[in-house]
Amino acid sequence: MTDRSACTPARRREAYGSAAPCATSRVAYSEERGRRRLGPGDVLKRRADADRARGAPRPLRTDVTHVPRPWVQPLFTLPVLLRSRPICPPQERPPPHDLAHHPVRLTAATAVTAALTAGLLAVPAAATAAPAPSRLSGDFDGDGYRDVAVAAPAATVGGKKGAGQVVVTYGTGQGLASTARRAVISQNSPKVPGAAEKNDEFGEQIAVADLNGDGYSDLAVSAPAEKVGRKDDAGALVIVWGSRKGLSGATTVKNPQLLSGSCFGIGLAAADFTGDGKPDLAVAAQSDTGRNAYRIRLVRGPFTKQGRTDKVTTHRAPLERPDLTAGHVNGDKKADLIVTGLQTGKDALGAAVFYKGTASGLAKGAKMRAGTTAAVGDRYGYGYGYGYGDIVLGNPDEPDAEPSGSKGGEISVIYGTKSGPSKTRRKTLTQSSAGVPGASETGDGFGSAVAIGDFDGDRRADLAVGVPGKTYDKDPYLYGAGAVVYLRGSASGLTTAGATAVHQDSAGVPGTPRDSNAFGEALLASDVNGDGRADLTIASPQANADEGAIWHLPGARGSLPYSTTASTGFGPGQLGLSKKHSASGAMLAG
Repeated sequence: MTDRSACTPARRREAYGSAAPCATSRVAYSEERGRRRLGPGDVLKRRADADRARGAPRPLRTDVTHVPRPWVQPLFTLPVLLRSRPICPPQERPPPHDLAHHPVRLTAATAVTAALTAGLLAVPAAATAAPAPSRLSGDFDGDGYRDVAVAAPAATVGGKKGAGQVVVTYGTGQGLASTARRAVISQNSPKVPGAAEKNDEFGEQIAVADLNGDGYSDLAVSAPAEKVGRKDDAGALVIVWGSRKGLSGATTVKNPQLLSGSCFGIGLAAADFTGDGKPDLAVAAQSDTGRNAYRIRLVRGPFTKQGRTDKVTTHRAPLERPDLTAGHVNGDKKADLIVTGLQTGKDALGAAVFYKGTASGLAKGAKMRAGTTAAVGDRYGYGYGYGYGDIVLGNPDEPDAEPSGSKGGEISVIYGTKSGPSKTRRKTLTQSSAGVPGASETGDGFGSAVAIGDFDGDRRADLAVGVPGKTYDKDPYLYGAGAVVYLRGSASGLTTAGATAVHQDSAGVPGTPRDSNAFGEALLASDVNGDGRADLTIASPQANADEGAIWHLPGARGSLPYSTTASTGFGPGQLGLSKKHSASGAMLAG
């Protein structure tokens, strides 16, 4: 029997001085792979500071490329203050007193709309019918513009550190030019179940879908470290409901197996996996038995505001620490699921597994090469030229941690077919590939985030790749300043022709490069302004001493795939979030 007491708050306080949040979060996942617990780039920064103090010359570019930067984390989303947490061991059947509630980690938070103008709040005349909702994915208020949700799972709420918040900024014809109309959500928000507590990690996972079928997108939010009753780290999941006035009201999704340490909701995806027209939720958690205790719970829709759902089916997770991504790969009406994580008993080696959506649920399919992040190119109804949803896997790990990886990280494009992922039509790219900007350097983290969308409006799916560990070219002391690489789609698939690298010193991008800013750590492709081109939202939860920062780059035609005149940047204060160590932008959805 495994000793699960190491996961309890008391043991964590003894070891670390405070009750750290759920140890099965993606932070713990990165630690298990040999990552140190110091902040990004701090060892290198100290080394550089020491060199400057003794008058040493600046290193040449070739000197920098071989300096290890082990801070790059394959699924990192939370800040330094959350990195000193123990790993929950695989769970054996616990003693009776350890059995606990394991709610999914989507925390239902009621969205409070702030700074609404009188015109927006005006009630139409009785004779005027309310406009029909747009039914766009990611449009919480149904006005025809997609909105953007930004998670800050380490935010302080009501004096409770690490309680977590989520902010939704409502889209307009100008994109995210203004954040005045927004909703800041926490477990202290009115009509949101639960209460903000220390280290709940509310917002560690978020997902979007019209879960009750009323035409407005809803927001699912998880708090995997939520204590439920006497069950520590059981986790909680809530749905915040969309409406004509925006997000309003929230409902808890019942956890089918309540366990201490189960961290229900450590992985989350929303889509119609069964093809019945009603979106479902796929939720990852730990169970109480088995060598690999992780499970995927498929909670079938529809969902009601009273908490009712259809049946729940359980699948044994093919990997440990599973992360979930939904998309239509084989071209049918049923969404498929990509699971990325660690292979059981394989010394923390990564992998990805395809699950086909069927009328009865999820059917396990092919295993693919290693990947810690994933995207499926079906958001606009097409992939890289062949009518199916193509899969992009990001593998930012170095070969010493992931033997199948590449120096500086890599991405793999696996083209979709009628039967699922192609076994032959695949492509792997690194920064050393012809046409890809930059060069592969240890610790770059190329592939730490991936996002697919038609950024230039040519009806081909393009790809954005996060490179948060990238050193700034013009100053080799700026370790981990970060960058994003745009790759264009073509009729024959993804191409490196016309590829572009973007950082904080690029034309029109707000701000300046800083050491350990990790620009590009999280990405979201979504047409916010409704012009038919995908816009790219970029986040760095580690920027500015773990406050976090957000950039929004509208899509554009031409040599650059983004607008140099309409791009904007925001800090957590401008978004109404807690600032200190909030990890704003740890996850994006829309």
